Amino acid sequence: METLKWFGISKEMADKLSDEAYKASLNAYASYSHVYVGAALLTENDEIIHGANMENASYGATICAERCAIWSAKAKGVKSIKALGVFMDCKGLNAFVMPCGMCRQVLVEFGYFPIILARSPFNYIVMTNSSLLPSCFKYLNVNKTLSFPSSNSINQILDAAQFWIQCDPYIETRNEVLRWIVNDQFEEMKKAFCNRIDFGTAGLRSEMGPGYSRMNYIIVMQTAQGIAKYLLKEFSPEECKTKGIFIGYDGRHNSRGYAHISAAVFEKNGIKPYLTDDHVITPSVPFMISKLGTLAGIMVTASHNPKQDNGYKVYWTNAAQITSPTDKFIKESIEKNLDMHDIAGLFDNFTMSYLGKNFYPKEKVINLYAEEVMKKCHTNSSEINLKCKPITYTAMHGVGYPFFKKLFEGCGFSQLITVDEQIQPDPEFRTVKYPNPEEGEGSLLLSFKKADSENSTVIIANDPDADRTALSEKINGNWKIFTGDQIGSMLAHYLILKAKNLEGKKAVVSSTVSSKLIKAIAEKNGIRFEETLTGFKWIGNKAYDLQKEGYQIIFSYEEAIGFCVHNIVKDKDGVSAGIILSEMYAQFCAENKTFHDYLQGIYKEFGYYITKNHYFKVYDPSIMFKVFENIRNEGKYAEKCGAYKIKSIRDLTVGYDDSQPDKKPILPVSSSTQMITFFFENNATCTLRGSGTEPKLKYYIEYHDKTEEDTFKILQGIHHAIVEEYLKPEKTGLIDPSKDKSSP
Repeated sequence: METLKWFGISKEMADKLSDEAYKASLNAYASYSHVYVGAALLTENDEIIHGANMENASYGATICAERCAIWSAKAKGVKSIKALGVFMDCKGLNAFVMPCGMCRQVLVEFGYFPIILARSPFNYIVMTNSSLLPSCFKYLNVNKTLSFPSSNSINQILDAAQFWIQCDPYIETRNEVLRWIVNDQFEEMKKAFCNRIDFGTAGLRSEMGPGYSRMNYIIVMQTAQGIAKYLLKEFSPEECKTKGIFIGYDGRHNSRGYAHISAAVFEKNGIKPYLTDDHVITPSVPFMISKLGTLAGIMVTASHNPKQDNGYKVYWTNAAQITSPTDKFIKESIEKNLDMHDIAGLFDNFTMSYLGKNFYPKEKVINLYAEEVMKKCHTNSSEINLKCKPITYTAMHGVGYPFFKKLFEGCGFSQLITVDEQIQPDPEFRTVKYPNPEEGEGSLLLSFKKADSENSTVIIANDPDADRTALSEKINGNWKIFTGDQIGSMLAHYLILKAKNLEGKKAVVSSTVSSKLIKAIAEKNGIRFEETLTGFKWIGNKAYDLQKEGYQIIFSYEEAIGFCVHNIVKDKDGVSAGIILSEMYAQFCAENKTFHDYLQGIYKEFGYYITKNHYFKVYDPSIMFKVFENIRNEGKYAEKCGAYKIKSIRDLTVGYDDSQPDKKPILPVSSSTQMITFFFENNATCTLRGSGTEPKLKYYIEYHDKTEEDTFKILQGIHHAIVEEYLKPEKTGLIDPSKDKSSP
């Protein structure tokens, strides 16, 4: 009989313990969630002591059975324990499962050193009665590296799945993998374990679930471990210990747990975590990095993605999102450090909570942030703001309300109407199909209803992590939802005019797919304009570089309703942008104007810059690749699209730009991201790109002319030509979002 030395127990004894736990379960009550649980405890004298769950068990069936066995051992004067196992029968799933985190605490509480069936990152293992599961389920060497299989063979996939169960601290994902094994669901295991979620400049973002291809506690632990090792390589141990890392999280499922387990990993590695004691807005993390001088920061969020998703956003020492090559170095560090530290004592895997003391009060974050925003954004007199008409606000089931309310009241406004059904965090996003105000009317119906009932004609909406801002206004009895470019143009114009009296060099920044109206406004007012790739990771870092050159960053934005005012943070910030919009509205109320009036005034001065932005869903990456490869046509790009002649083409995937003498683009090139821009002879532009965080192929078209009618006519023609000649959704398999049956 083979002895599994790392278990400290033979296979024969492990099987016996499994059988004894099963016998104990026969004495269990099933009224508590219809679960039968039995526990079998092996003493130092090889005596078996039973325990079973009792009716109405307040701690849950499993922990109740474990407590019964432990209490019995204590009553008998048992001094030490060799092993503890549990048998569970729940809705037809029979498995011999591990002691949970609370049980570990109970063992220590009663003076027993928790010697258990194996050593893993959490000092426990799932053992399985071989008569209940397929014969391929076997005892594993838990000392091997936790990583995905090297091939797609069934045996390797099963090995990976079984080993995952031993290490996963979260009961829901453990049990899901157990169900796959019991039901021979190899395709599910293949999808989960044969590919690893990619870490990039956006950090991580994916659907939650077990396996290396999704967001879960093991992936988060390994990512935190990789970041920790990279920090220790880049900075001294003393800097890591004192400056540390700031960690925040939103209100999504598992966000709190992911943040807490990250804090435990960083502390175990000697890096001080500043962990918020409650959920916060995304822009507060880069703000606190600057405020505290931490080495880095992490925000656990999937922003406005569907409820099943979560993400891991990483900021560096400059308080901006990481860019290349930092992302590559961190990715390499993650892959080199997949073995995780034992964080027992720093993390409770029953409550999924950090047990350390390095918490940072949310209230303090709010106060520091509000103080800075008011210093830079509150320019109206208290009298003007006090007389402002009611503004309706929705947090879209997210975390923005406490921050927005603090600033709204601090700036002297008195009439804030809230969409009560959406004002508190709700990870289910119960009242909307998509928790994204950028989606338009579908996400704002409750806001319209509430505003109408309160005679409010302006709505400000944040997305769930409050890094985006939407604006709606009732004009002539109808609600108008302003586009991101329209909001960005109004904010840019307002802030640039306000900044005229500021001394020194000034600059504004926007992404390459955003409207060029901001460029026209900046150049007319003698302010430097800079363009970046799509995303605030590029905008924030460009702002940082300009700041080092002595520039004051007045405003930056991207068309996806992401705005940053006065460089308060080097990321998009929906709360401070919402406060600026509130101050603008207060002035408009005093002058008997509207946002619509203000925008029309800008158009009359600079011309009608009108955009048409939309997207198609793409769940198969090969479809995205084929669409772009067809456009490239082996390097023989088209000279026109429909009736519209193309002046030049910029392809930032392959590094081609025929408007430049050397045919090389000025903006950074990335072979991992699909992005092509067409510059037409009539000065229209169109950019096609694959989203880095969602399964979408996005397109952005802009044209400007002297009259609104002429602008719309040309814009519609180009839009039709792009869709019909380049995207061809009916042939390529691109999915119109209105017909997408896969969406939640």
